[in-house]
Amino acid sequence: MATYNWLLLCVSFFCVSFLYIEAIQADESVVTAIQADETIVAAAPIPIPYQKMSFLRYLTGAGKTRLSMPTDVSVDNNAAYVVDGGNHRILVFSLHDGKLIRSFGGPGNGHGKLNSPVGLSVKEGKVYVADRENRLIQVFSIKGEFLHQFKVMSRGKAARPIDIAVSANGLEYYVSGNRNSRLMVFNPAGKLLREWGEDGLNPGQFRFPGSVIVLPDKRIAVVDVLNTRVQVFERKGGFSVQVGEWGVLPGQLVRPKGVAIDTNNNFYISDSYMDVIQVYDSNSRLKYVLQADNNSHKPITPAGITVDQQGRLYIAEVLKNRVAVFQLPK
Repeated sequence: MATYNWLLLCVSFFCVSFLYIEAIQADESVVTAIQADETIVAAAPIPIPYQKMSFLRYLTGAGKTRLSMPTDVSVDNNAAYVVDGGNHRILVFSLHDGKLIRSFGGPGNGHGKLNSPVGLSVKEGKVYVADRENRLIQVFSIKGEFLHQFKVMSRGKAARPIDIAVSANGLEYYVSGNRNSRLMVFNPAGKLLREWGEDGLNPGQFRFPGSVIVLPDKRIAVVDVLNTRVQVFERKGGFSVQVGEWGVLPGQLVRPKGVAIDTNNNFYISDSYMDVIQVYDSNSRLKYVLQADNNSHKPITPAGITVDQQGRLYIAEVLKNRVAVFQLPK
């Protein structure tokens, strides 16, 4: 398909987009902006560079261990770890056959119990979970054994963590807080080392920061949800570059949720409002829009995403209660 009417998709999806568990309060601003912008409303379909991705499988679980509103996914060499937000737990699936290996967590506020977890990261045999309503970072072994936790503190108050990324040496934890519009950096003991950001539209400011990843060059990429962009920062907090901007055309974003990077330093950004994954090069320029090889496998409400070393893309589809796995184009 050489052309695609992104505006039609945007409008048709409005009826369900507000159900997503993050950014509920601000979704009406998107519709207001679309209605008010006559240039966007009148825009004709334009050619879009597409690349096909091959569907491999869905990760869903079954019965009492079926996913409910998954928000994030991370992988190691053997398994995919999925935030099962609706059930306040983590599900672990085999990369070989997609079967469920184990689950851990569960609702509560004791050690190892979770209350509305949103993001996670897997690194060096540990699983780091942003436990939003308990206002904790909780750390588990890959087998689900509770190791330790710490309270997320910012400016003397407990903050709600949304996502966590861990530095290559494991000594710094980068944690986003959407209600306080800040990115916080902790050491493994939970000591706040530094933080930056405030509510606003300018570079270095946030409106609802979400997914966080550490890039190979040690910079930090943060999804700035309501500012419809990804901001990239130097390790100490200096602003580096922006990826994406507001709009419904290719290369633009309406409701970015997840960010990932591949071995060629391409950025992958999910847009849960437009139901698309867009790929940008290391200079923040749009390369192409990913398209499923079969329309029946088209991603729906894509949120957290990750790319593994074998070039497979994992997409948490919130309203479909599943994680989709695709082989990326060569």
